[in-house]
Amino acid sequence: MIRNQRKAVVLPLLLLLLSGCAGIGAAPPAEAGREELSVAALFQTESGDTLHGSAVRLSTETGSDYCQVRHDGTASISGLPRSGELLLTLFDPQREVQGAMTLFLDQGAVIDATTSEDGVGYITIREDTGEVALLFVLTESGALQCTLWLAGTPSPHGEPPVEGSLA
Repeated sequence: MIRNQRKAVVLPLLLLLLSGCAGIGAAPPAEAGREELSVAALFQTESGDTLHGSAVRLSTETGSDYCQVRHDGTASISGLPRSGELLLTLFDPQREVQGAMTLFLDQGAVIDATTSEDGVGYITIREDTGEVALLFVLTESGALQCTLWLAGTPSPHGEPPVEGSLA
């Protein structure tokens, strides 16, 4: 009887200890997704023409990655840091630089994207936001401007973006 009582006490303690160790240093799944940001982007000219066939390079202090712009001018970019500085460079189909801009990502109470007079993009996201839709416009001078891609913003096909994806 004493042996069964020991098992009744030791087994739950062992399970509790093992479950606690498995979680040390590991973020819960809900929090892990909040550490990175995805961007649904539309690239176009000032006249509204899409920049299909282009490529985008995003560079941080630790590295860079390329993303192809689809035939409809859209690109889906994931794994971005939720705060910090990025350099976005847009290349034409011949791999010549079309434009570049520095983006500053930060968290705040609202979602916003603006371009300052000196051509720097400021993107603010809420803590509970995992994806943001952005519109990048290439000006005739070769500068890029950034703004939110809202439901009322025309897309290449006259349809607003679907919230949460650019499929």
